[in-house]
Amino acid sequence: MGLAAIALVAGCGTSGEDTGGAAAAPTPRVSVPGLVEPTCLAGNLLGFSDLPQMAAPVPDPMPIPAEFVPVRAVTCEGDWNAGVTDHTVLWVEERREGSMDAVLAGYRLPSESSFDQPRCFVNQMTPPIVWLVDDEGLGLQAPGLPTGECGVFKWEAITAIRALPLTERIVHCIPVSSKMEARFNGEPV
Repeated sequence: MGLAAIALVAGCGTSGEDTGGAAAAPTPRVSVPGLVEPTCLAGNLLGFSDLPQMAAPVPDPMPIPAEFVPVRAVTCEGDWNAGVTDHTVLWVEERREGSMDAVLAGYRLPSESSFDQPRCFVNQMTPPIVWLVDDEGLGLQAPGLPTGECGVFKWEAITAIRALPLTERIVHCIPVSSKMEARFNGEPV
């Protein structure tokens, strides 16, 4: 609030005349192609519902460009423990804001090859869909998590996101087909 007041006061009384001092040139904004407004409700993110999706699809996950500076993260994931109620499942969108250094470091960890271990099997949770968002509100869908031995996810990026302050939590009720409802309820299909 104090900075806004200072900015308003500083702008008052300006006549528009050139006072001889050179104005500082604005810092050019680095343009990262493919950024879109983040959403958890895009048609290609809700395929689990097994119903036709009316919402437009979003771009596929992409590598994080070095010049991209995220300031917040949006995660999208199902609350599968809640089960199916009234033919819908819960799809949770969380928005978090803060320093993204640890998040970026987590995504930049190297993946280990598992080709030399063809017999290993890992039963693990599916990571949430993650959007990294810049200060203009545009984002990219983050790439998959790096993997360790046997393809085990390295969760450092997700852990870092969940450590950020939560700014908004939205629970969406997503309709599911009767076939998917039976699967969610453990019934034979």
